[in-house]
Amino acid sequence: MLPPVLAAVAMLLAAAAHAHDAGVPAAAQSKKIELPGKEFHEECLELAARQRLAYTFRASRALQFNIHYHAGDKTVYPVRKNARHSHSAYVPHAARGYCLMWTNPRATAVQLEYSITVAPANPK
Repeated sequence: MLPPVLAAVAMLLAAAAHAHDAGVPAAAQSKKIELPGKEFHEECLELAARQRLAYTFRASRALQFNIHYHAGDKTVYPVRKNARHSHSAYVPHAARGYCLMWTNPRATAVQLEYSITVAPANPK
């Protein structure tokens, strides 16, 4: 049996794959969480080259946010920002696993609400 977080990621990936095969955008995944002080929250997924990852988040206080991937023993950060909210998209050049990560630098908890949508790759 998969832990709940892995089960949720597996369902998101399956929905994205099904939507990609059907030629329509995947449904958005949304969550509301309380991010404890000095902790982080991460959502990881596999993306194809040129697949569009749209994301929106809003927090009660500014968080450190990044999108990253691992290349060998190196961690690469194509997106990094400190913000209370953001509405943006990321389109990778290569297929691989990518993670969105929010880090709370404070000692007290922060409320975080986010939405992620994965759309099919646009042909070039």
